[in-house]
Amino acid sequence: MSASDQRTQWLTVSRGLSSLALGATVVASGILLIPSPLSDVFFSGIVLSSVLFAAIGVLGAWTNRTPLVWLAAALLTGLAILGLLSIGFLIAPGALLMIGAAISSHLGGSRSGVRDAIIADPPTRQNRVVRTLIGGVVTVAGIGFVYTGAFRQELFGACATESLSCALAMAHWDAIGLTVVGLSAVAIGGWLLWQQMRITRTLSAARSNH
Repeated sequence: MSASDQRTQWLTVSRGLSSLALGATVVASGILLIPSPLSDVFFSGIVLSSVLFAAIGVLGAWTNRTPLVWLAAALLTGLAILGLLSIGFLIAPGALLMIGAAISSHLGGSRSGVRDAIIADPPTRQNRVVRTLIGGVVTVAGIGFVYTGAFRQELFGACATESLSCALAMAHWDAIGLTVVGLSAVAIGGWLLWQQMRITRTLSAARSNH
């Protein structure tokens, strides 16, 4: 089997597993929410976020954007671990399927156009080092913001009934804003680090083929 055929096969597997993961999270959400739909806005939000995470993975798998698939796998796995004593066992199948999709997408490699562009005009070593450092700093700073906003402070105050109106009224918007900024920084920093890893791997593979 040629390298191109192997790549196509891995990408097909990734797309199939990510689609199954999305289906698994939809089924899990139905099981968890149908008995009392939206009675607890926080619980409903957590459950429905698993569907959103899986949808991100499907988007990444079908557009051959491996970082998105890994992101979805990490988010679903984290959700399953955090909900280990409650909803985790229903989220776990989708998380495992998405991990398989991420691995398959990784083995499939980058899009051919991206690889060709890197090989045709490779960035300098200095440029790659600088971007790696920036990515690391931004990622660490983002983690610090998330920790300060979401863990050292409260995102929401206590509500007698966990309704949407109460959640909005009791929201601590400064902590929420800091958390959103932190998550955005983590995403940007992670993307920069992944980009440099992809460039290094592509150039190494190109040199080994010559």
